[in-house]
Amino acid sequence: MRIRPEVLACALLCAPHPALAQARATAPIAGIPSPSGIRPSALDRPVPISLVDAVALGVRDNRDIRAAFLERAAQRFRLRAAEQRFAPRLDVLADIYRDDRAGIVTHQGSVGGVGSLLLPSGAQIGFVWDRRQRLDRRGDSDVATLAVTQPLLRGGGFAVNRAPLRIARLQDSIERLALRNTLSEGISRIAFAYRSLQQAQEQVRLAEFALGRTADLIATNRALIDAGRMAAADIVQSEADQANQQVALHQMRQQRNSAQLALLEQLALDPVTNIVAADPIAAEQVPIDTEHAIEIARASRMDLLAQQRSVQQAQEGLRLARNQRLWDLSLVATATRFAGRDPLLGPLPTLNDNRVGVQLAIPLGDPAPKLAVIEADTSLRTAELRLEALDQSVETQVRDAAQRVEAAWSQVEAARRFKALSARAVEIARDKLAAGRSSNFEVLSLQDALRAAEIQELASMISYLDALTSFDLQIGATLESWKIEWSAE
Repeated sequence: MRIRPEVLACALLCAPHPALAQARATAPIAGIPSPSGIRPSALDRPVPISLVDAVALGVRDNRDIRAAFLERAAQRFRLRAAEQRFAPRLDVLADIYRDDRAGIVTHQGSVGGVGSLLLPSGAQIGFVWDRRQRLDRRGDSDVATLAVTQPLLRGGGFAVNRAPLRIARLQDSIERLALRNTLSEGISRIAFAYRSLQQAQEQVRLAEFALGRTADLIATNRALIDAGRMAAADIVQSEADQANQQVALHQMRQQRNSAQLALLEQLALDPVTNIVAADPIAAEQVPIDTEHAIEIARASRMDLLAQQRSVQQAQEGLRLARNQRLWDLSLVATATRFAGRDPLLGPLPTLNDNRVGVQLAIPLGDPAPKLAVIEADTSLRTAELRLEALDQSVETQVRDAAQRVEAAWSQVEAARRFKALSARAVEIARDKLAAGRSSNFEVLSLQDALRAAEIQELASMISYLDALTSFDLQIGATLESWKIEWSAE
């Protein structure tokens, strides 16, 4: 895994996302303890972290991402092995043994080699050498054979013989796309988990603030009771509301703890780390050009690009299957040289055997080659249909994601108006209560409405930011948005 240090050190935040523009852009992982650097004495202290910090740590330490890059090492070697298709092969053989036949004992040793070479044209060159030496008497034999076979029909031609290599390279490209997708999904999960923690923290703050408002109202109620302007029984409503808010505060704190654990799991940090989301929650509208986004998705979506390569693999598979139906017509040439020495007769004459000819094999009654063609053609047609369906699905998903972003922004605007009006209504009601022109019940009801408005505004902003992250994932632009440069090599 090679990720440029300057990328992890600074500009991980997408410039087109104003909602994230307030995150720190310098030294994002400075001061953030790695899993091995956290000490028990520091675990209780809050560890503030920005979204940029979280993504930087996640890219470095997330276990799913690390596992994907480890698997990539094996995938790269698989491609290198496939690219050795036209490399020479050689096996060296040697032995020494004692031979006892009917009481006649001989000692012999031998050394030899078997070599082969496949050429892009389909020609096969084979070489066999065998030398045997008697160790107890002076006698030996030396045989060497060179054979060349050039297929003219089945197995012949550059296109057919390079097809397995093209298939292997296409598969490697698919695996690189899968790694890119794993990285993008990992970053998105970290962003979602971070915003869940932001939301949980803000809900705790809102619950504490609402509890403070109720405490102020209770103080106002007591002052009115002491002045004889409110019945003593009316304060019960405020105290009951205060108790209910205390229960809600405990629930919010538990949700915050769960959100912390979820983010720590994504970052592969110690589960007892008191991590705190340091970024403010800010949502600003990001204009989206749907048609341009569809073009980006068609050029960047991992599943669409992978399916295009699958179609190309199926085309190569059909080429190979059709070639296997041809007759086996080959040019064949062999050259053999024999030399040796007999223990009794002395040196033997050197013999050369050279042959050149044409070899033909016609398969009859075997349905397997035709079946292979039918299956390969079916696989190609199926892959093409899946590509068409996926292309349409990508457009549908991008349009839906764009609509979700726009709808989420409309909800943000409506929630902000609702909160502003609710806050003004509470102000007016509290002033009227102090003047004796409003009831305690009315103030409590309006404060409950304000609390709901604050939570609704918070949820709408988080939903909008998550919708932007999902939109980036849908169009395959997550890494580009985060300015992450990476290499699958």
